Amino acid sequence: MATEIIVSIIIPTLNEAARVQTLAASLSLLPHAECIFVDGGSTDGTQAALQDTSKHFSNCRWLQSERGRGKQMNAGAASAQGSWLLFLHADTDVPRASYETFLREALIIPSSHEARTKIHLTSGAFTFRIAHERSRYRYLEWYVQQRCRFLKLPFGDQAIFVRTELFQQHGGFREDFPLMEDMEFIQRVNSDAGFRVIDAPVFTSARRYEQEGYWKRATGNIVLQLLYRAGVHPKRLAAWYYKN
Repeated sequence: MATEIIVSIIIPTLNEAARVQTLAASLSLLPHAECIFVDGGSTDGTQAALQDTSKHFSNCRWLQSERGRGKQMNAGAASAQGSWLLFLHADTDVPRASYETFLREALIIPSSHEARTKIHLTSGAFTFRIAHERSRYRYLEWYVQQRCRFLKLPFGDQAIFVRTELFQQHGGFREDFPLMEDMEFIQRVNSDAGFRVIDAPVFTSARRYEQEGYWKRATGNIVLQLLYRAGVHPKRLAAWYYKN
């Protein structure tokens, strides 16, 4: 008997050949989940790796879309079968214990009495962690924790999740945003009482911080966030970001 699909895990990829098979092997073990990799035109062998992955793991498949994380995630959502969507960056790992914590909360349906006192989960994200032992990454985790606490603004590296019905009601991600598509989407859904950052960590690789330099990437990300909140369009931000 086929396992019921409750959660569709959507992973946009671009030149992640070294990563996708390991990630698929981990995600394939999660119960009641399907994994949808959406490639944006990789040139490093990612598509061949995804094709091989789909043969080995029955709950993993892949498709191709136009390049752009918003477009890729929307394409994955359009083909999803689950009642929940979980958007995962290719360099982020979801421990099984964290996934099961989310699944338990996602499946809670309050009784008529509980509904008056307890809001059931409709959207949110996991707790942010960096998969590196250096102490400076603990400061970054603390900063993200405060941002989530006071502004209710988790980002894509925290594995955003949302009920499929709610995602459709909000029209998905902005496809004209080359950056900040996650922040813009969260700003639309986090006013709902069912939005929550759950106490369950996901672990993002430190590779980009190590490659680009910790302070350069960390401060660059903060500058991008501030400029966006000041009204600078993500197309201008992207031109500056990729130039630097």
